[in-house]
Formats: sequence, C-alpha cells, structure tokens
Amino acid sequence: MPDRIKRQSPRRLLTDWTTSAGVDGTGLLALVLEGATAEGIHLATLGYEVFVLHADDVSAGAAEQAVHVHHVAGDPAALPEPWRRRFDLVVAIDAAPAVEQVAPAGLLFVVSADSIDVPEGLERVLRDEVEDPGQPGAVLERSVLARLT
Repeated sequence: MPDRIKRQSPRRLLTDWTTSAGVDGTGLLALVLEGATAEGIHLATLGYEVFVLHADDVSAGAAEQAVHVHHVAGDPAALPEPWRRRFDLVVAIDAAPAVEQVAPAGLLFVVSADSIDVPEGLERVLRDEVEDPGQPGAVLERSVLARLT
C-alpha cells in the first residue's frame, strides 16, 4: 500500500498554511490529488466536502473512510467534464496540478521540489520555500494560486 495512503496525519506544509491563512471551507468543495487521504480528512475538518483522487480502484478502496471525504479512482489529466472549474480548492502535493478543476475565485495549493510555474488564468498569491519535513536539508516550493475570473 503506498505511503501516502497509510500516513495518519496531514502534511505540515498544508496544515501550516490552512492555520495561518484561517482557511474555512464551510460549504465549499476541495479536490486532493494523488490519494492524500490524511490531507482530505484535514480539509473536511475545515468544512470542505472533499474528493480525494487515487490512481486506481485498489488504492481508492483501501483508503481510510471519513465523513465528507469521497475517494475516487481517476487520472488527473482526464477528469470528467462536470469536474471542470468545480473545486474551490485543489491540493497538489508532489502531484501534477489539475488546473482546469479550479473554480472561478478558487485556489490551487501546490508543493513541489521543482519551481512552480503560474498557469495561464491563475495568479500567484503566496510563494515560499520551506524545508521538506520528511527530508531535512531539502527545500520545497509552496505556492497558492488563485483563479481570479
């Protein structure tokens, strides 16, 4: 079973941001890419209705179940048309961001070892470099991008 499914607590890079930004997801939709179940549960505690995308049915079926967290198997590059511009928050930690799924006025939260380019139609509202909690000395880029239209 992949480590991202077994992990019991959400990554600090996300929880630090949601705490410092005062994120409130009441009545909003969130999409978490790459089967990050702990992050999905964290966002559900903030009020989001969360969809966690897994690479396959086996991973989705093995994922921890929680209220307001829905596990779906699928390819981020080939999500169904009704998901286009639907999510108020899309979380991509070590995953290719699903830019087309970010709703108008929605946010894309990205953490990557590589530099994060700002996709067309989005504006960067936060960028910082942080030490990787799982790999001391390694630096990650954390960005929050917003779809303003």
